[in-house]
Amino acid sequence: MTYGLVAATQIVADAWAVLVVGAGIVLSVLGSVLTITFHLGNRIDGQSDRIDRLSEETALVRERVARLESLGGAFDAGSLPSPA
Repeated sequence: MTYGLVAATQIVADAWAVLVVGAGIVLSVLGSVLTITFHLGNRIDGQSDRIDRLSEETALVRERVARLESLGGAFDAGSLPSPA
């Protein structure tokens, strides 16, 4: 009887240990996935903001070129410095 009680207690303790370790692994993987997701999301947002800024700057340059051309001057793209 005592041996059966000790064996049952050991089985329950082992089951809890497996459950706790398994939960730790699941939470660790979930944390890693969320970290990667948010990190990539922030990088994509940053790139999107950069693209928006470049689009606005391009529109301003095109507007200036059109204004210069409307004043009668021919625009020479070769006179601009090459972008670095």
